[in-house]
Amino acid sequence: MLRKTMHVATQPGGGRTIALTIHAPEDPARFSGRVIYASPGGGYGRGYYDMAFDGHAGYSQAAHHVAAGHILVAYDHPGVGDSDTAGLSSLSIEDIAAANHAALDRVRRGLAMGGLLDAYPPLPDALHVGIGQSMGGGVTIIMQARHRSFDAIAVLGYSAIHTVLPQPTAAQAETAKAQYRFSRDDDPAGLSVARSAAGVADFVYPFHWEDVPADILKTDMEGGYPIRRTAPPFGSLTIPNCVVAMMGPGFVAAEAAAIDVPVFLGFGERDTSADFRAEPSAFITAGDITLVIVPTMAHMHNFASTRARLWDRLSHWVMGVGR
Repeated sequence: MLRKTMHVATQPGGGRTIALTIHAPEDPARFSGRVIYASPGGGYGRGYYDMAFDGHAGYSQAAHHVAAGHILVAYDHPGVGDSDTAGLSSLSIEDIAAANHAALDRVRRGLAMGGLLDAYPPLPDALHVGIGQSMGGGVTIIMQARHRSFDAIAVLGYSAIHTVLPQPTAAQAETAKAQYRFSRDDDPAGLSVARSAAGVADFVYPFHWEDVPADILKTDMEGGYPIRRTAPPFGSLTIPNCVVAMMGPGFVAAEAAAIDVPVFLGFGERDTSADFRAEPSAFITAGDITLVIVPTMAHMHNFASTRARLWDRLSHWVMGVGR
């Protein structure tokens, strides 16, 4: 697998910088015609899509999709991972979506013209698909509605109706839900990840199914979450304040309703939607909607023992959609 890491400015000669890694087949002749742009959830970075653990195999979604001939571009949002963190506390979700779009548009044009990947010819006819996990799913919805960034989108583990973290007990779930009663009108500078997270009793239960290997679970959680004191290679030490409001009811309702490209909705059996089968109703303009619920999978899909089932469905869906 070919990997190329870049920092892309959102404006020619300046602007914010977005860190991204391009994963591609080494042989251009194997390219499927699909480019996937993958964004991570809160507390995670683009490395979530290319994880590796000693003694364990098959945790790289990027490698899985590249094996099917796709190019996967994993990227860090502004304020996340290796991207520009300037003004972290005041970043709005609209700022993040606009910066992501600007950077990815430069990548898209680079692929179309050629020269971005060694040995690859120009790819002017590629189909471009945006996918996002958790926070990344919500941002992908906003990017698509406001900027028409992609030819199709996949929203993974984010509810366009109301994203709520499941908890071991009903009482804990209600307490957790009460921490996130924000909207797009709330000033990000007045929000606090730490303060909101204090009302969530358990982050392991919603994130990881019980069969996740103990050493992998430790790698993810030992540095703390959501405020990480240390971050694993797939984690982020920073989370923009505005992410807190993304768990408010109807946070992306207007944008979801405006999307008219094919939509893939992917959830684990234990995930952030109160009613999986109601999720397509948020996308009232989209005429092509696929809903997948994967068993024995919690919110952080790529750690699950059934992760390849989701990746296979995504890979096949990507090949089935058109402009």
